[in-house]
Amino acid sequence: MQDSKNLILAIALSLAVLLGWQYYFGTPMVEQQARLAQQAAQSPDGTPKVAGQTAVPVPGQAMATSFASRDEAIAAGPRIRIDTPKLSGSIALTGGDIDDISLKTYRETVDPSSANIVLLSPNGSPNAYFTRFFWLAAAGSKVNLPSVNTVWTADRTTLTPSEPVTLSWDNGEGLLFKRTISADDGYMLTISDAVEASGTTETTLVPYSVIRRFNKPHVQGTFVLHEGFVGVLGEQGLQEYTYDKADKANPVAAGTGKGTEFKAAVGGFAGITDKYWAVALIPDQTTPFDATFQSLDGPAKIYQADVLLQPLTVKAGAPIQTLKRLFVGAKEVKAVDGYAASFEIRNFDLLIDWGWFYFFTKPLFHMMEFFFHWTGNFGFAILIVTVLVKVAFFPLANKSYASMAKMKAVQPQMTLIRERFAEDKVQQQKELMELYKKEKINPIAGC
Repeated sequence: MQDSKNLILAIALSLAVLLGWQYYFGTPMVEQQARLAQQAAQSPDGTPKVAGQTAVPVPGQAMATSFASRDEAIAAGPRIRIDTPKLSGSIALTGGDIDDISLKTYRETVDPSSANIVLLSPNGSPNAYFTRFFWLAAAGSKVNLPSVNTVWTADRTTLTPSEPVTLSWDNGEGLLFKRTISADDGYMLTISDAVEASGTTETTLVPYSVIRRFNKPHVQGTFVLHEGFVGVLGEQGLQEYTYDKADKANPVAAGTGKGTEFKAAVGGFAGITDKYWAVALIPDQTTPFDATFQSLDGPAKIYQADVLLQPLTVKAGAPIQTLKRLFVGAKEVKAVDGYAASFEIRNFDLLIDWGWFYFFTKPLFHMMEFFFHWTGNFGFAILIVTVLVKVAFFPLANKSYASMAKMKAVQPQMTLIRERFAEDKVQQQKELMELYKKEKINPIAGC
């Protein structure tokens, strides 16, 4: 009876602490983190660096000497609007960057009237964070390729789940570049890049994708939560690098910055993760790719995750095409698991940091989520899960309690043995073991 009362009291106190912490600390901390996330500004540049080969500068790319507000940077050139159930923003027609993404269903604070979470921002704005997709020329080639200054032509003005957008650009030398971008109802964009050749034109091109983030963001800095570079790189498995680790790494082979290169990975993804959000490049899961996590120095610190695919040769009558995906959004378990299954992305569920005890924490999360949707209250969900875990472990706990009770019952005899053989520790242990054997007690069962 006393044990039952203690259990009920412990559960009640735990619930009180949980609700009190949420009221007095949880909400203020969320609001403080949102304010910190708006700190700092930087002066951007934009030359992409290529994993596994000599750095290839982007033609016409100039170092920015000043930067505008985010709104001014967005308004600086023509754009394609993005409008999906989860995402809003735009794609720059100059350069083709996907660099303006806000999350429709998440806000900066718990106030429902606060601004939506801004995930991606264009180059030239404070704390720029954007993605780029390029074709790189093979060594020694001087073919005219799309750059950050290229103005693409679009076949429509708005990207929706039902209406993909196709961007086109003719290099004037016999190559026609087409990029089709489609969106789903969630957080996944699909980018299909194609190149068509005419006449006698023949060239080898390398597909290259990059995520760039200017300035180190505010991070939680806790041992149990990873923020920074994240990826699953084929047989090399899950790779997690903090911003500080990238800053302290050795120069990459290409000499473009400090970081780590991963060669010939088959299956997986590479990207950058925050506590709640992530941006990830997902190449074709059946062909090898190289990836790099690196830190670049300059007027502003740049953190870059990039993916380099295999070279492809285009000639008249033999167009080339690559397909890659871009995840940009909230790390919702159901959404991430759904993408992992539907697109067969290798270990994409590890985009979420489940910790070392993945096999236990993920099922426990699903259990808690179920009871949260059932009750509408996380406090009650935690309480129910706690009780269920207690019930599941009751047989083991019951044995522990029984062993503890037996140990308590023979405590007087144990005291006598210790007093009697106080000077002979060996004999003392021998007598205690005989007592345990006689009373059928396992001294470690109480643990």
